Amino acid sequence: MTTTTPEKTPARPLSIQDWDVLIDDFRDAGAPRDWFTSVFQIDSLVDFALSSLLKKDFPTPVKLSILVFLDEFSPILFDNCGSDTFDRFIDVLRTIVQSPTDGSSGLKEQAMVSFTSVLVSIDSFSVGHVEAVVDLLLALVNRPNHGFDRQARAIACECLRQLEKAFPGLLSDVAGHLWSLCQAERTHAVQAYLLLFTTIVYNVVNQKLKVSLLSTSVPLVPFNAPNWMRDESSIMSQGQGLGPDQKELRRTLAFMLESPYLFTSCAMMEFMGMVVPLASALELQASMLKVQFLGMIYSFDPMLCHVVLLMYSRFPDAFEGQEKEIMRRLMLFSKETQIYLVFRLLALHWLMGLLNKHMLSGELEKRTSVLEMGQKFHPVVFDPLALKALKLDLLVQCSVSSNALSGGDNSKSAGDLLQDCLVSVSDFKWLPPWSSETELAFRTLHKFLICASTHSDSDPSTTRILMESSLFQNVQVCSSLYLLLGLA
Repeated sequence: MTTTTPEKTPARPLSIQDWDVLIDDFRDAGAPRDWFTSVFQIDSLVDFALSSLLKKDFPTPVKLSILVFLDEFSPILFDNCGSDTFDRFIDVLRTIVQSPTDGSSGLKEQAMVSFTSVLVSIDSFSVGHVEAVVDLLLALVNRPNHGFDRQARAIACECLRQLEKAFPGLLSDVAGHLWSLCQAERTHAVQAYLLLFTTIVYNVVNQKLKVSLLSTSVPLVPFNAPNWMRDESSIMSQGQGLGPDQKELRRTLAFMLESPYLFTSCAMMEFMGMVVPLASALELQASMLKVQFLGMIYSFDPMLCHVVLLMYSRFPDAFEGQEKEIMRRLMLFSKETQIYLVFRLLALHWLMGLLNKHMLSGELEKRTSVLEMGQKFHPVVFDPLALKALKLDLLVQCSVSSNALSGGDNSKSAGDLLQDCLVSVSDFKWLPPWSSETELAFRTLHKFLICASTHSDSDPSTTRILMESSLFQNVQVCSSLYLLLGLA
């Protein structure tokens, strides 16, 4: 006797309540409940989602939740989808983007973000599907200075930038059009246009593509991907090109360096992360970047400070004689009590990195000036304990290093410095031995004693010199005193 498996009932459209339950189930367990799979076809979830996005009776918050759901679980939902589903996927995006909106719901912007994220995450899409999405986004971007949809155009530029990062060289043939759009845009969306154009230039240089950056013979829309992206052998041969024209590249970089005042601090980080490698590739004089961006070190924005340090680490010779000024600004940054603690700690980590960098250099004068600056980071009694710990580590490193540079003559002053700094954690004298303050005090003493040693039997000279120095005697007396106070 043969048994037949009962067929599932025909799938019905999902209601608003069904979507709420389904999304919660996926977020809790990554899959729907058993009762859902017994009624609905799990492989049809994408079709259900696309249909729901076009329903006029569905409220906007539910549609936004569906878009985020498609983005968040795209590897699961689109695993077994065919070309027909992807074609419908593009049609739904086109319908949403081209429909008139009041500009306040955010549906159009979220649709572009979610659909772009799915496109980047899934490998099943063909080049034709990528072209269709890019064509749709470029049509929206190609409307500079339309104030009503400026936010949507900025989001479209960011989506195109993510596609360009996922498929390097995708927009290389239309770089000239985007250069013109950057010059024409006058709203706050110009930041997104400039970042998109900079990403294209960066990929063209990195991939050594032989294309023009300032002019083009192909139309912006309808968009066609470069021919070399369709053929694997063409991709390999295109990557062996000589790159763009150097004169055009220099003109492009000069244009980009005129616009940093248009960026927010986060956008500036993205921008400089691409411009610095471009400047290196062009063998550009670092003094140009220094003049343009050094002033950002005088702000208390950690992003802008990081931009300056990024240039400093890449072009140290261009900042000759200004090391102490950079360290002084970081010192002020770490002492600013109104700044979040995590950024004050970051400033100290930057300083420790600079100290290590200069200690490895062979210039005695520069090393000495940096160490003298580093010894000014005394911890304050009311500093948070994490900040005290980093400041003490920095002082230990500076004291031991300066003692090594001076051949042991600086031992007494270094010992006095350490003893004065340990006052900031003197609470451990009446706290239990397992307290954080006690641990920090003895951890600092331990570091102070072992930092100058090589820990090598083949070269015990540094250890012997340290133990015979007056510095070691001072620290030994200091530690014994604090130990007696802690046990009392």
